[in-house]
Amino acid sequence: MKINNILVVYTSPRTKEQKSTLEIVKKIIKKYNINCRLSNRDNLNKNQFKNKDLVIAVGGDGTFLRAAHFVENQLLLGVNADVKNKEGFFMKSNKNDFEKKLKKIIKNQFNVRKLPRLEACINNKKIETFALNEFFIGARKSYHAAKYTIQVGSKNERQKSSGILVTTPTGSYAWAKSCCNKTLPLNSKNCQFVVREPYEGKVFKNYKFKYGILNKNQKIKIVSEMLDGVLIADSVSREYSFKNGSKATIKLSDRHLNAVWL
Repeated sequence: MKINNILVVYTSPRTKEQKSTLEIVKKIIKKYNINCRLSNRDNLNKNQFKNKDLVIAVGGDGTFLRAAHFVENQLLLGVNADVKNKEGFFMKSNKNDFEKKLKKIIKNQFNVRKLPRLEACINNKKIETFALNEFFIGARKSYHAAKYTIQVGSKNERQKSSGILVTTPTGSYAWAKSCCNKTLPLNSKNCQFVVREPYEGKVFKNYKFKYGILNKNQKIKIVSEMLDGVLIADSVSREYSFKNGSKATIKLSDRHLNAVWL
């Protein structure tokens, strides 16, 4: 494909290494005479992504996830700004190999990985953000308990915990892995949910829905009993209010992400 316009989404550099990576990316794109615009990850909007053939996220996985919330059909490439300090699960390039990989993209010598995303509705209204890793539902303040009813299929259960994570296969290797140490194959067509730190006492007890795998046709439904509940995508989106009585539905979306996988 022809790469005419690139958008570079970056995290404000905090170290010499991060600054060096961003400068090298800018210099190499200029070398190949490709139109380029830079946008800080903290100031993104949909208009910046229009008519862009390639979006390059320079930073860590958080920057990639943030950019992914605005990407529709564009290609997305992650460049790790600091390989010694950033995990970089999604980041398939760094400052040392960026030019080599950009040339492959220009020559159409690369693979596209269609990464699954999740979509959510609150009170039957679809929220605008798709989750590449996970949706979190819980109390706005982490030291407050989350109360809710969880429903899968025809079965439901009232719970008290520190929140619920609903994840994609890639998301199962992120936050959720530290909660339950269970992962899905990266090529899985399913998603999963994990209940964080379930509390069991006299009222809330004998849980059956602490963990589960959902296929592409299944949904998970959650009814809030929280005064300050929130739903958030990938820990980097806006917080969506999920107060007492609100109903959320989460499922796999048919809107995948086109990630450059070199």
